[in-house]
Amino acid sequence: MKWLLVGAGAIGSLVGGRLARAGHQVMLVVRPHVVGALRRGLTLVSDGERGTVEVAAVADLAEAFGAARSFDVVALTMKAFAVGEAAEALRNLDIHLPPLLTFQNGVGSEEIVRKVLPEVPLMAASISVPAETLAPGIVRGGRKGGIALAPVHGDVPLVQAANALREAGFPVRLISDYRAMKWSKLLLNMLGNATSAIVGWPPERIFAHPGLFWVEHTAWQEARLVMRSYGIPVVRLPGYPVPLFDLALRTLPPWLLRRLAPRLVGGGRGGKMPSLYLDLEAGRRQLEIDFLNGAVVRYGDTLGIPTPVNATLTEIVQGLAAGTVDRQAFRDRPERLVERVRAGV
Repeated sequence: MKWLLVGAGAIGSLVGGRLARAGHQVMLVVRPHVVGALRRGLTLVSDGERGTVEVAAVADLAEAFGAARSFDVVALTMKAFAVGEAAEALRNLDIHLPPLLTFQNGVGSEEIVRKVLPEVPLMAASISVPAETLAPGIVRGGRKGGIALAPVHGDVPLVQAANALREAGFPVRLISDYRAMKWSKLLLNMLGNATSAIVGWPPERIFAHPGLFWVEHTAWQEARLVMRSYGIPVVRLPGYPVPLFDLALRTLPPWLLRRLAPRLVGGGRGGKMPSLYLDLEAGRRQLEIDFLNGAVVRYGDTLGIPTPVNATLTEIVQGLAAGTVDRQAFRDRPERLVERVRAGV
């Protein structure tokens, strides 16, 4: 298959690099300073193994589709908040577009694409493989996890894409309901994410703290209530039996959950700190919080379902990113966060 991966950071580079290694034609749309690095090839690192593959790389979409070039799939691999801009850029090309494939965490990317490009066939993916950019042109990927795929709209090459990704070494699971897939992944992405960004602690330390564990547990319960109200089931993802995790969070005693939760969260991130923490530390002003905890709030509001814990976490993280909340107000002060959350419940 011929693949174009747009916004190829860690995830896009990992997926594109492995597809290229498996013999597929791959082009990456990356930031200008990465194009030069990729002229020497894309280096893939995994569990001590290291190899370099050749991939084509350009800095903008117009160049990617130049010279009457065509693709079988265009994968959008940027962060969720950048999907709208990418969809607009694709629409402005004024060409017949191939099927699109979204790779974002959280809930809402597919709806954004459908609004901008309503006629273009669309698939959705949820990836649970840890990925990290070590340097321009060098990406590290874990072996745990895999990729779930689901149809969203139109006639899409779902089976062909799944087979290509399997050839690239990813365990792949096909799911009929993209909403169930995205919300089930959201449950995993939420755990230890916003709280880590706020207090500056790793997930295992967060879950060992009774107050912060209560925050996490209650935020999960709010998300599940919203899912049930919309009739969205929890589904298994590659490497992650999410329904089993959900059952545990609903039935096991807190002391046992606090021991089990770090294994769930830490293993999926490959030992990295959560994404919201890393983005804040990097000084980024745009974060995915609106598509994670913020999505729970937004969908809950539509049905009149209170989600006060997720609302408070979203508000604080948004304030930290915007600079309206002092970074030191909650850093290493979990009791302040717990007090703030309890005040809103």
